[in-house]
Amino acid sequence: MPRRAAAAIIALAVLGTAVVPACAADPTRDEQDFVARVNKSIEKGKRYLIQQEGGKGNWEGILETLGDQKGGQTALVTLALLTAGIKPDEPVMDRALNYLRNQVPREKTYVVGLSTMALAEARQPKDLDRIQKNVDWLIEHAIRENGKGGRLLGWSYPMNPIPDGSNTQYALLGLYAGKQAGATIPAGVWKEIRDLYANTLRQDSATSGYWQYDYSHPVGGGLSGPSFTMTVAGVCGLHIAGMGLDASQQQLDVATGVAARCGLYDTNDPVNRGMNWIAKWFSFESPPALKTVFYNVYGIERLGRLSGQRFIGTHDWYREGCDYLVRAQLDNGSWSRPDRLADRISVLATSFSILFLSKGRTPILITKLAYGDFGRNEAGVLIERGEEGGRVGWNRKHNDARHLAEFASRELFNGLPLGWQVYDPRRTTFTPKQLVAEVGSLLASPLIYMNGHRAPVMTAEEKEILKRYVDEGGFLLAEACCGSPEFTRGFEALMRELFPENQLTDMPPEHPIWKAFFAVSPADFRGIKVLERGCKTVVVFSPVPLAGYWEESRFMVPKGKDAANRGERAFRLAGNIIAYATGMEPPQQRGTVVRVVDANLDTAPPRGAFKPAQLRLSGENHPAPAAMRNLMGYLRATTRLETILDKHSVTPSDPDLLKYKFMYLHGRKRLALTDPEVENLKLNLETGGLLLADAACGKKEFDESFRELMKKMFPDQKLELIPPDDDLYSEKLNGVAVRTVKRKEKADGEGPDGGFKDLPPHLEGIKIDGRWVVIYSKYDIGCSLEGHKSTDCLGHTKESALQLASAAVLYSLKR
Repeated sequence: MPRRAAAAIIALAVLGTAVVPACAADPTRDEQDFVARVNKSIEKGKRYLIQQEGGKGNWEGILETLGDQKGGQTALVTLALLTAGIKPDEPVMDRALNYLRNQVPREKTYVVGLSTMALAEARQPKDLDRIQKNVDWLIEHAIRENGKGGRLLGWSYPMNPIPDGSNTQYALLGLYAGKQAGATIPAGVWKEIRDLYANTLRQDSATSGYWQYDYSHPVGGGLSGPSFTMTVAGVCGLHIAGMGLDASQQQLDVATGVAARCGLYDTNDPVNRGMNWIAKWFSFESPPALKTVFYNVYGIERLGRLSGQRFIGTHDWYREGCDYLVRAQLDNGSWSRPDRLADRISVLATSFSILFLSKGRTPILITKLAYGDFGRNEAGVLIERGEEGGRVGWNRKHNDARHLAEFASRELFNGLPLGWQVYDPRRTTFTPKQLVAEVGSLLASPLIYMNGHRAPVMTAEEKEILKRYVDEGGFLLAEACCGSPEFTRGFEALMRELFPENQLTDMPPEHPIWKAFFAVSPADFRGIKVLERGCKTVVVFSPVPLAGYWEESRFMVPKGKDAANRGERAFRLAGNIIAYATGMEPPQQRGTVVRVVDANLDTAPPRGAFKPAQLRLSGENHPAPAAMRNLMGYLRATTRLETILDKHSVTPSDPDLLKYKFMYLHGRKRLALTDPEVENLKLNLETGGLLLADAACGKKEFDESFRELMKKMFPDQKLELIPPDDDLYSEKLNGVAVRTVKRKEKADGEGPDGGFKDLPPHLEGIKIDGRWVVIYSKYDIGCSLEGHKSTDCLGHTKESALQLASAAVLYSLKR
């Protein structure tokens, strides 16, 4: 029986309401099962690979013997297991890493590239010298036109003067892994790689192009024709070369944040052409000539991750790829395909699959929103309508979101891997139910980020997704690229349309964002605006240029060093915004879906369905408007209690107040009830009603006035701490006893306060005739029910808020 089901049935029966069948399955349950399936699949694959090692310290096989690729298979498996979470000091990894350390480069690009990737992933300082030697070997053994010193042509097998796309791809992956580990690579190498990929693109239409396996071969059949895997490698190569070079082309004025060449990149055209070709031919399968599916799958993961694209064409690549791999996994935890030559080697196929599943599940911190004009090319592929120079209006900075995620990972979240993505809602249309599910998917990423030079152009559907995202607890960060006044006007108009009851206002100097993690002076960034919902900021907008600084990693100075210029202070301001928006909680695994309750999709509730009331107070602008809707949806999903999904908003003086036996009060300002309102509310409580109240964000002003109200309403009673063994927290009522909750009790505005902690529930109440009629929390519940977070909010996590509020509802049914 579902959680709390028995308690709810008993309560309803006593109340005299007919017991109804269990509600329909939670619409996000399959999505949550998806995450569980992915994690289970990874664990099964890890166990299989560990079993194959058998204590011998390597995974070498017949392919390495015949092909003289000793060490390559072990390096690939080691990389996969490290990526999947096995620690370098665990025995199986320690043996494998020592095996790789004892290998001497054997004139094999794959082996050296993969070994470098594995050693870099292990992050052991003692390996830096070996990583540098591997990198030097790769640079030395590149194939060049007319020998050493000539133009870079790529990499290949020993004694083969003809470069190929696959060897070149793994050389590049090894070089970039080496750079990330701290190896020194001349900037000229990255420029050569970028030019190599840009110059070897084959154009097949006005907007599309591809790469082939043999770069130098004329276009033809077999391996010299268009190749999906090599086109994926080509686009990835351009991205990696740009990241390796780490030199911006925007010509930024550091004093103003304005870029002279904003949005102009040398690789705009080949990247766009390659992505358009891939979108047309997208498939997790691969041509029979390639004879490997899983090599292809791993390439798609790299493309999605490096480009940041959630959708490749119209394909949600990670979701679809996970579904493909989970279905294809064998009972023993491995993957293989007997119909494909390379895929018969289960250790290789399993490693590629684990790399896809593990790397792809990295939590997404920042979602960059795509918007604007969109069309189709001559092949019917959806394409961006770019401006002069291939510039894209919403993406004039290609590295801003990536750098913000890297900065937050390092400075705020102790090196936890964090990702970013581009979300492009223009690629599909949604039914009302799909739209709600889409918002739930987006909410796993705590920030949406948008910027541009022109006014945002969005469809009604795209606007609804953005509005619902913010309503349900998401945070919006926006910036006028290069200080564009057109974007500023357009964004401000968009906010007025989406949130007519709220306004963008100047962020005051006392706002907690200024000190959420770093100390940032308000004088450095005048003009930044915020939009408040309840007690929390949900939108931050900068009409002054910031993204130009975020585009360049040179401004990412660590905490503890002085911020020497405006660019470094801009990164610290972004860090503060992220800290505030997340409440210093890292995002959940990619693929997680947050439950979103939509009253508009609700069928007519049965007669006698539970109906909550939310008290509307003078001077309070609908605080926590989605709190009761989310609570009622949670109760439906976890009990057999039929509920009306949205609250009824009533005033304390409403003569119909007595119809409601559960009332909710959430406020941030000082209460000022009239005597008739106090008497009406008291009458409800004395005749079977229950009031659940909380101070929005733990606001002291509300807390003090609520206590005064209770003294006035019940002069002979007083608020008392509800003891931990009370029925309110019992297993009998809740299905699971409420012993601890996650709560934040400290916010001093001077950096992280340790975040949420496991603490005993702290609710106070007033009893009449042995029954709690008032249940009160001085810590926030309502904003938490909506999913909003901030570093200065004294309150609960959403999960704990749901736990406490649903306990109060079930208690109100008890007679």
